[in-house]
Amino acid sequence: MPRSSMPLYRRRWKFSTVLLVSFVIMISLPISLIAAYSVRSFNTILLDNASSRAMQTLEQISYTVDSKLRLMKNTIATIANDREIIAAASAARFSAARQEQLEQSRKLESTLHSYFHYTPDVQSVLFTFRGGGVDNYKRNLAIDEATMRGQDWYRNVLLSPNKVHIMGAETNASLFGGNRYISLAVAPNYSIPLFGVETIYFVFHVREIAELLKTEVSDAGDSFVLDASGSVIASTDAEAMDRGIADNPHYRRALEGGSGHYVETIDGQQSFVVYRLSEQGFKYIQVYSYAGMLEQTNATYRRILVMSAAALLVFLFVSYWLVRSIVKPLGTLVNQMAAVKTGNLKANIKESGPVETYVLGVTFNEMVAQLKASIREIEDKETQKRLAEIAALQSQINPHFLLNTLNTIKLMAGLSKAPNIQKMTEALTKLLSSAFNRGGAYTSVEEEIKLLDYYVQIMKIRYGDRFDVVYDFPPGTRSLRMLKLLLQPIVENAIIHGVHERESRGTIRIAGEIRRDNVFAISVGDDGRGMSPDVRNALLNQADAYERMSFNGIGLRNVHDRLTLNYGTPFGLSIASEPLKGTIVTLALPVLREEN
Repeated sequence: MPRSSMPLYRRRWKFSTVLLVSFVIMISLPISLIAAYSVRSFNTILLDNASSRAMQTLEQISYTVDSKLRLMKNTIATIANDREIIAAASAARFSAARQEQLEQSRKLESTLHSYFHYTPDVQSVLFTFRGGGVDNYKRNLAIDEATMRGQDWYRNVLLSPNKVHIMGAETNASLFGGNRYISLAVAPNYSIPLFGVETIYFVFHVREIAELLKTEVSDAGDSFVLDASGSVIASTDAEAMDRGIADNPHYRRALEGGSGHYVETIDGQQSFVVYRLSEQGFKYIQVYSYAGMLEQTNATYRRILVMSAAALLVFLFVSYWLVRSIVKPLGTLVNQMAAVKTGNLKANIKESGPVETYVLGVTFNEMVAQLKASIREIEDKETQKRLAEIAALQSQINPHFLLNTLNTIKLMAGLSKAPNIQKMTEALTKLLSSAFNRGGAYTSVEEEIKLLDYYVQIMKIRYGDRFDVVYDFPPGTRSLRMLKLLLQPIVENAIIHGVHERESRGTIRIAGEIRRDNVFAISVGDDGRGMSPDVRNALLNQADAYERMSFNGIGLRNVHDRLTLNYGTPFGLSIASEPLKGTIVTLALPVLREEN
């Protein structure tokens, strides 16, 4: 061990000091975690109680408002079935005698007043008649008859006689020119020849319903009651009664759900939204200030935190004296040595603690590092050997193919002066550039297909355009990585021994797919004459004569060897063929992506 490192050991803590600190951490940390968990649990309980109170408040509000609206609907339903009221309204409208009209009007107004003695919020009652015409009682709100009859709710009222319909402030906004009213309408179901009343339309001020929506809770915000279509009937928010909240994203969950609550950021502040669907089919929404709901919870949290911190300080003071008498065995070092014994070379000890354990830790880590370095050196040598073998296989570029191709280009230039010469020369240049490139052994599937296209162009010119090449690669597979020049020898074999010997036009299909166990399979199939098992075995054990005739001097056997040398025995090349039925050569590669 170097002499210069010895002073470091003298500056290390004593063993008793280390044990004291360790004991404090082992005891104080669990206590802190328990205290934090207790505070969080208490916090959750308080929040659940606050949520429960908010839901109960909303239930009470919904019950009260439902009762009020139910009373209004029942009263109006009774009026619609009151034959005397319908007869009086018809007589007041159609009687020929002026005196009779006045008497019937006074009678009708008195009867309506007796029905609505319980509320002062009835603003107006309108009777519409078949064939046109409107009579107002109480206050004349100057409602345009054509506009009213053109409303969707008016048509719905006519389609369902004796059913009371409620229209909220949002629906009535366009009818009353900005004034906020709730209206109820009904079509009396009396025979047409007797009476001419078509609908009865009741207008109530919205303030009574809006007052019922208010709550005495200090942190309560806006409240809403909506009909089944999502239109605002009444609200404590005046603007919401004009614009509605159907398009407001803050209330989307409340509009779509039945009953529940959630936290939402509204106007830059966190709000607690409670919603409920009543028995009458109305949706009630109440907004609370989330900060206000948590005020009590936060105060309790601070008190518990202060008390826990004080208790922890007392415990640390007492622990300081107790831990001096505790000495524990060097379990960590023993465990790491046992791990190395089982073959785990990732074992490592942080050089810490007193002088004795510090020296043991340094020595142990140096021993493991030397062992890993020796194993890595052996692995590097094996890797270099395999790379040398692969490089030797990839460097077998045979000039024979180049000469044949150049002779073909020369012949075409002398005979036809065709523009295909430039195309063939470009394809050959790309192929040779890839073959001589030593920048790396890998390329993408997309680049391999491009180089293969250049090769196919040359082969079509050399052997005649008697075959087609079809590619079938699912999305995402063309970006995978693979060894260079794997497909060219296989396609060359398919052309020369497959489709070239057909009398009719042939097809070569090149397809890729990702299979189970992380295997990327590429198949090259042709519809040529096929081959017998003897010929198939001969191709997998090709002699040097055939390899010298190919573009890069690599036969099917060398393709198989490149795969097994790079990836191991589970990967390689296989051939499936039958005479007169074509041949399929399949490559099994691992799935390699750019980040790999």
